[in-house]
This record gives sequence, C-alpha cells and structure tokens, in this order.
Amino acid sequence: MTIVGIDPAGLADLGAVLDVRSDTIERAALRAVDPLQRLGRENAADRVGFRLTSTVGTLRSASEDFRWRIDAVLAETAAARQPRLLAASHVSRAVLAKAVPIGAGPPAGPVVVSAATIRRLLDQAPAEVAAYFASQTRETIGVLTAAFPAAICGMDGAPPWARYAANDLLIAQRVALLRQRAASVSDTLLAGGLVWFMERVMEAQLDEINGEITELELWLAEDRQILLFDPSGDGRVAEVFGDLEGAGNIGVVVPGITNDRSNFSDGAGGFRASARSIHERAGELGIDDVATIAWLGYDTPDGADAVLRTAADAGHGDLVDFVAGMGSLPGRRHITVIGHSYGSLVTGLAAAAGLAANEVVFVGSPGTGLAHADDAKLKPGGVVWAGLADGDLIGAGIDVSEYLTPARQLEQAIRRLFDSLGGEDANRELHHGVNPAHEDFGALEIHTDGSAGHSEYFKKGTVTIDNLVFIIAGMDARVSIEVPDVIDMAPGPLGEPTPPVSITA
Repeated sequence: MTIVGIDPAGLADLGAVLDVRSDTIERAALRAVDPLQRLGRENAADRVGFRLTSTVGTLRSASEDFRWRIDAVLAETAAARQPRLLAASHVSRAVLAKAVPIGAGPPAGPVVVSAATIRRLLDQAPAEVAAYFASQTRETIGVLTAAFPAAICGMDGAPPWARYAANDLLIAQRVALLRQRAASVSDTLLAGGLVWFMERVMEAQLDEINGEITELELWLAEDRQILLFDPSGDGRVAEVFGDLEGAGNIGVVVPGITNDRSNFSDGAGGFRASARSIHERAGELGIDDVATIAWLGYDTPDGADAVLRTAADAGHGDLVDFVAGMGSLPGRRHITVIGHSYGSLVTGLAAAAGLAANEVVFVGSPGTGLAHADDAKLKPGGVVWAGLADGDLIGAGIDVSEYLTPARQLEQAIRRLFDSLGGEDANRELHHGVNPAHEDFGALEIHTDGSAGHSEYFKKGTVTIDNLVFIIAGMDARVSIEVPDVIDMAPGPLGEPTPPVSITA
C-alpha cells in the first residue's frame, strides 16, 4: 500500500541534506573565523562567528523539526503497509499499555482500518470522527493509535484516552530523537578543535536539549493527560485535569501572549497552572463533576505582535474544532471557554464563527473582536461573562503600551485622558474592540475580588476563581456578579435611588 503524495525515502534524503548543510556551514564558520583570530581581530571574529552560528542554529532547528515529522511519516507508512501493532524499541511498555488495553495483545489479524481511512478522518468534522470511533472496538482503536499516533494525537472527536496514548508515544519518540541529538553534540564537543564561541554555543544547545529531555521524561513519569502535543515551532500543547471521559462539565482555558511549549510547565507560573488551579478549587468546593483543559492550541503572539489579530485569525478555527470535539463526547457536556488576555480575542473570534460552548468568559481582555455579547454564536441559551481585576491596565486601553513606540504611547495616553473626561464611555474601547467588561458590551460582569493586576484571575483564595468554577459547573446562580447601573426599583432612605448592588447566591 502506498500513501498518495508522500515519498518517505525522498523526505529522509531531504532531511539528510539539511543535516549536511548545517555541518557545512559550521565548518565554514570555523575556517572563516580562524584567520581573523590569528590576526588578532577577535572582535571581527566574534561578529562573523555569531552570525554564522545563528544561521547554523536556525538550520539545525528546522532540520530537527523536519526529522521529527519524517519519523512520524515513516512510522505511519510502515503501518499502512503492514497494519499491525508497531512497538518502537525506545517506547516503553508502560506507554504502549495506554494505547492498547492491558491483556488485549496484538490482534490476530490485520487492523481493519487502512491509512486511507485515517486520511478521510483527518478531513472530517469532529462529530463525524466521534461517530466513527463509536463504531469501533476499544482494541481496534488501541492498535490504530499505536500505528498512527501522529494522526490521532490531535484528532478532534477521537476518544480522549486514545489521544493521551498517541501523545505519550509521540513524546517518547521526541525524547529518543533528542537523545540522538544530544549524543551528536556531545561527540562534537569531545572531539575538540572548536573556537571558544562555538563551544559556548554548542554547550548552550546541549543544555537546552538535556533540559527538554528531562522535562518530557517527567511528563511521561507523571502520566499526564496530554491531549495535544506538537513540538514544531513554538509548540502546541493541551493538558487535561480531571476525568474528561466522565465529567459533565468541561472548562477550556485559552492563554494570551508569550506562552509556548517551553514555558507551559514552568512551576507555579506556567500556563497549565491556570487550568489545574480551577480543577483543584472545584474539588475543594466539593464539585467533582468538572474537568479542565489548558489549551495552548495556537501560536501565541510575542511582544508587539499582540497589536495585530494575525495570531487570533490563524488560531480561532482550531479552537472551534477543539470545542466541537469536546462536545461530541458521549453524554451531556456543559462546556465553558475562558479566554485570558489575548486569548479572549481568540475566544471572541471563535464565538463569532460559531462555538459549541454553553458559556464563554473573557478575563483581562484587550477586546474580543465582538461588538456586543449578542454577536457570540454559542449553544442555545449560551451566556457571555466578563471580568476585569483591579489594577489590570489592559482594561485601561494600554494592553501593549510597553511594546509600542513613544508616539503610540503618547496617543494612548491622550485617548485615556479624553476617556476619563467622558464619564460612562471611559475605557469602553480597547485595542481589539469593545471592552467586554463595559456595560455597553452586554456581558454579565463577574466580581474579581482578591485578584489584582493582569495575572491573578486563576489565583486560589479569590472570588474570581470561585466564580469561574461555578460558571464551568453550570451553577450560574452562585456566581457573584456586578450590577453596573443604578436600579430604580425603590427609593433609598432619603429618597435617592438605591445604589448599585451585587447579587450573590
């Protein structure tokens, strides 16, 4: 059996060419720098060396990413030719046990599903994918997952347990590839003969590679529920907290700028901590029917790129498909999507396109791309919420001031001055549209007591995180909300209108 449009041998040859070109440039760097050093022109040598080193680093990074993709294609091609359980030597039995149920063993005959079926599934909507898997046995799905992990790992609509297993397989393959790369760099360093700056660069590369190996081995050791893993570029990851298979209430958290795979798990400050904190708080409140997902499923912008909608335009469709996949799971599913910072723009554009969620929450938003909450296309009866913490400057329209030119900062400062004189229109317009926490937007504004600044919306011990738990759990009556306008229902004790009130169950 052949896979139309793919030449594995050709891909492997191209990967080898990239490796050779990297080595060629590296040797050229040494030849170019050596005479400069002998002439005592160390500064010039440094400049030339660092430029060439940067080129080598970029090419090696592209080569490594390409090699990873080649390995996935070769594995799937081999599976298509002989579709039985594939067990690579570097994949542990524990990882394989997640893909194939314990005691099932390899099937007696060939897997019924062909590579052509996999290709068709990749082009189908999540609901159609879910219907297909519902018609298959667990054993067949397990073998399919082991044979085609690169296809199953991010397939919206596939069973979560199969995606966990597929991503574990890919992570194990990634570790094996990194070990090979580390060994190659180590051999080069041990051989000697490198100029000092090249040694420093390669030592830094080795530290980075070993750091990633350590991190990914920890992921496997901790048996994390990884629903999406793609190491290419800045990387994409989605991690589940709780029992996604059985939970009736699912919360999806979408991050803002500067988040990527490398800092996804950075201690208490990594993005995954936001979804984990919500899940843990739900347990503390005695709400067990909740699973949360840290969804880093798009390429977040860095720095000044946050002034553009490019990343949100490119990524919101993936969020639409991901949520549709969650909604296609068996049983009743109440789904909430929480967009933080630039992630609220991604969420807003997804809602404008049609998002199969019951609730969306915008916190710390620079604007959602929606003119009004009514423009969000959610499930029937869907609710739009918003929250803005005290001291969060993003709500003052200065979401990216530190990245802007002085002239642009002055423009923003003048706008804020006029806003402050405009009464109820103050802070209505943010960089990406209407402030969702402004009354004109039409969302229900949640209390954010206890949260300060831009990064404490998921902090335990705050009213904010409790409100998020209640929204995810479908307990809207327990959500503490702000009523912005004076309610002219009854006069106060001196005849004046009753002041604004908070509604708390």
